[in-house]
Amino acid sequence: MYRSSPNPDLGLPSSTSRSQSYDEGGAGGSKATLLDELDKLAPLKTFDAFPKVQPTYQTKSARGGFVTFAIAWACFLLILNDLGEYLYGEADYSFSVDQGIGREVQLNIDMTVAMPCHFLSIDLRDAVGDRVFLSNDFTKDGTDFDTSRASEFQSSTTASLGLNSNSASSIIAQTPRRSSGLLSLFYSSSAATKRPNSLYRKTRKPIPDGPACRVYGSVEVKKVTANLHVTTLGHGYMSYEHTDHGLMNLSHIIHEWSFGPYYPKIAQPLDMSMEISDKSFSIFQYFLTVVPTTYIDASRRRLETNQYSVTDYVRHVEHGQGVPGIFFKFDLDSLALTIEERTTSFYHFLVRLIGVIGGVWTCTGFALRAIARAEREVRRKKKGKGRAREDQGGLLSNLGGGSRRGSAVGGAGF
Repeated sequence: MYRSSPNPDLGLPSSTSRSQSYDEGGAGGSKATLLDELDKLAPLKTFDAFPKVQPTYQTKSARGGFVTFAIAWACFLLILNDLGEYLYGEADYSFSVDQGIGREVQLNIDMTVAMPCHFLSIDLRDAVGDRVFLSNDFTKDGTDFDTSRASEFQSSTTASLGLNSNSASSIIAQTPRRSSGLLSLFYSSSAATKRPNSLYRKTRKPIPDGPACRVYGSVEVKKVTANLHVTTLGHGYMSYEHTDHGLMNLSHIIHEWSFGPYYPKIAQPLDMSMEISDKSFSIFQYFLTVVPTTYIDASRRRLETNQYSVTDYVRHVEHGQGVPGIFFKFDLDSLALTIEERTTSFYHFLVRLIGVIGGVWTCTGFALRAIARAEREVRRKKKGKGRAREDQGGLLSNLGGGSRRGSAVGGAGF
């Protein structure tokens, strides 16, 4: 009897479709089984250090926003600190015994005296016993005596700090810290060894034969204890000319007083200081202690110069009781100061930056989780105490109701 083939419209599977479905099911089943076996051997999710939380379980609060803002501000300040250290570095100060052997030191002077230039004499006496006439070695310009940009010299800085003014430690006390680097401030070797007069600023108000005199320039002097004298003609040294007492006024402004190569960012204590007196016979004395200083920038370049600490003494005398003038006595300290600029590399800067941000963020997260858990524990204990009180109150009420009912029953039976 003839039997027709199955009609595909009736939904009966053929032998081909059955074999394909079998192959796909078998392959799919074997694949799922292999993944399951691998997951059983080494479940990778157990090594996940960044567990995910679904957004539906995340809640935001005003306290969390405040903490986030505080963390961002703290990270910003720390990043600025590290960035400043990376860009400008930090100065490291160290002392050592001066082992340098030098015969001369450069002396830089820029000052204005309230007297005509013609009557001023500049001389130097050193411990060797030599007297050097320096009036012709400095440039003298007539000008007016303008005190608007200067301030009265204050020598109480080291005393207020409890330091000896003649010690090398007072150099650091009188020198303000500067965070800027040294790269752009180093000059060529010719400018570092000698500062010509052309590098000094021009006189603001030049007045020929003016009432005041600006004295400026650089000279080489012996590297020994010495005393620089600024006096008037006929007073203190032999001269063919005698200064009239009515013209004598040794009030002065010190624009710059330094030793060694020109270095703009050295803050010398005497810079932009002044002493004013209305007496003709006044004696201004400055006692300086010079400390050899070596600057080393981030590129390991060296600059040999000097710094100093200073104290002053002013007294007024009568004619014939003393020599009026401005006297600078300087001694050389046996200690040398080394200032080294230390900066970090860009790689270290990145490592510190990542450490700062990650450390602050992680520590804050741990702290917040600990605080949240402590709050949950406190609330749970409070709830436990409340339930215990409720249970105790319910038990007492039940006992009270039972006794009342018992008494009522007893009363009725009685």
